[in-house]
Amino acid sequence: MNHLIRRGAVLSLLLFLFAMAGGQERRQSPEQAEDVVRVRSELVQTDVTVLDKRGHFVDGLAPEQFELRVDGRAVPVSFFERVVAGSASEATQIAAAVRARGAEAQSKRTLPQASGRGRVIFFFVDDVHLAPDSLARTRKSLSRFVDEQMGEGDLVAVISTSGQVGFLQQLTDNKSVLHAAIERLVSKRDTETYSNKVPISEVDADRIQHHRDRELFSYLVEATANEYQMGPATAALIVRDRVRQINMNTRFAESNTLGGLMGLMRSSAPLAGRKLVFFISDGFVVDYRKSNAPDVLRVVSDEAARVGAVVYALDARGTLGDAGVDASRNDYPDFSVRTTGRSFFDEKMSQEPLEALAADTGGRAFLNNNSFNDAFAQGVAESSDYYLLAWRPDADEQRAGRSRVEVVVRGRPDLRVQARRRYAMLDAAPAAKAAREGATAAPSVEDELRAALASLYPRRDLPLALSVGYLDAPQKGTVLAASMQLDGEMLDFGEQGAGAQVDVLGIALDDRGSFATFKQVLNVPRDALAKSGERVVQWSQQLQLPAGLYQVRVAARDRQSGRTGSQSQWVEIPGATPGGISLSSIFVGAPKADAAPSTPVNVSRRFARGSRLRFQSFVYGAGVGEGRADVAAMVSVVRDGETVLTLPSRGLPAGGVTDPARVPFSGELPLEGLPAGRYVLRISAVDARTKSSASQQTVFTIE
Repeated sequence: MNHLIRRGAVLSLLLFLFAMAGGQERRQSPEQAEDVVRVRSELVQTDVTVLDKRGHFVDGLAPEQFELRVDGRAVPVSFFERVVAGSASEATQIAAAVRARGAEAQSKRTLPQASGRGRVIFFFVDDVHLAPDSLARTRKSLSRFVDEQMGEGDLVAVISTSGQVGFLQQLTDNKSVLHAAIERLVSKRDTETYSNKVPISEVDADRIQHHRDRELFSYLVEATANEYQMGPATAALIVRDRVRQINMNTRFAESNTLGGLMGLMRSSAPLAGRKLVFFISDGFVVDYRKSNAPDVLRVVSDEAARVGAVVYALDARGTLGDAGVDASRNDYPDFSVRTTGRSFFDEKMSQEPLEALAADTGGRAFLNNNSFNDAFAQGVAESSDYYLLAWRPDADEQRAGRSRVEVVVRGRPDLRVQARRRYAMLDAAPAAKAAREGATAAPSVEDELRAALASLYPRRDLPLALSVGYLDAPQKGTVLAASMQLDGEMLDFGEQGAGAQVDVLGIALDDRGSFATFKQVLNVPRDALAKSGERVVQWSQQLQLPAGLYQVRVAARDRQSGRTGSQSQWVEIPGATPGGISLSSIFVGAPKADAAPSTPVNVSRRFARGSRLRFQSFVYGAGVGEGRADVAAMVSVVRDGETVLTLPSRGLPAGGVTDPARVPFSGELPLEGLPAGRYVLRISAVDARTKSSASQQTVFTIE
């Protein structure tokens, strides 16, 4: 059952599916500046980065080389592990830290080779504080990162304070999605501060209203009187009104920024391992005496410790100038003592929260730096490797969360140690704790399916695989083809073992606010599954859709056990290319040993070492007769940016084609000799007659 619904009805559903948890948290000011996360479980965990003078990670350190001091007193390390962020083993290593008990768990283990390595990287763009020129530089640098610096397997998200990126602000390895998200970024900064010839910055407004800076106020009154050719009394009223308005806008923007950052931290909690957050802003004012923002900053840092996020802050203004004496913006410059240090205060006060967030989370702040991409490269390199340390609190003060933690490498003052100022507790029984806290009324079947469908990250209680592509079908036009797969051994066939029933809910959303949905009920007889000799249950669904960028989400629920699973995938259906050729998506499968004429789609895109991979795509626009295109296609396999396998270029089949408008292009790849890991299969086609070209790629894994 398919439904195509337009913009008017989609807004509430999009908000339901993709709204991120945000909002400012409030709590009383702590007695000490170094408050930490309050704790209830056995071990305290902290991740530590050790760098040499060139900024390179220092490998090979042993646990006895680290000195861990809590409140100035040395404590033994109960668990030690060297970890590669984004590696296949990272989640397992962190789980081992949770299970660790006492000194017997202390070890220096050999790090296994990473398979399918991919970093988790968030770009949090503070668009409510970014000036238009800063935002333009940010967009350019983000596009360059996606095209040139993003690694194979990396999961990246572009998120904005204002939420203008919409449903595109999700982790993905799809570069088309990321470029679409970047294109949506525009400056949302309030213009009140910069609407006059005489600028009043957020720092100026804070100093006048909250700190009674009479000298600065006097100067701004004179400058305003000069601008509007009015008396000082009227100018003073204007300045006071502007100051109040700017401070009100400042508090609102500050709340949005810190609330959005908190929402990002919390939403990333289901992801195991270290997450890298690039916080890009022009800076903002946190008044430590007149607002609760310092408390909120600490809460954000505490949450970062809990979820394993490291913040690298970038001041997008680069090398700052002095707006107060810029003749192009201010025709009443003042060089007297009244404005001495104005530029200094503007710079330092607005950069303080950036520095605090970076230092508290074990990251770094890049200030007065005009090279964003160098900062991105350094941040990724520095945070990609770390040591995981855990210690056992032995005093009430430590368990209450009021301890100061310091980490150094003994005898190596030349090394730079980046460690959190906060620490996180390891909860050895999170599932039991969640069960105790979540004893509420059981949700309905429909609610469970919708919750699984809306889940920001895949549900894995019922393992579900999804493969999505597009093709141009006769009489239908562009069609989105989704193949889905369940592990049959995870299904509950009931007491009699006769069969299982699975409810399936799917949705395809595009970036224009349109979506198509489908529902299915799978009846899986146990005997039929056993007779097939297959472990998996596989089925498909087609949706007739126009060109666009779509995210396909699918959720499944086993009626007997109540287990749910979900998956999502992006797919781009390109528009027509008159006079040129185009390619469908690439569909891959594993040929059967009995040489069956048809090969089912390999939904998981996982292949055994030494096996063969069969691929198929369709070439559109090849033409017929004298107008037939002279198309040559080439197939290659790439790993980590390096081509590891190439098939000879060959033309399209000359005969046996039933539909000249849709010419199949298929073949097989031998996988023997290729080590386990993640690969990219690319097909490129070139028409020698029209000089048009097209390409497609898909990812597969060798196990």
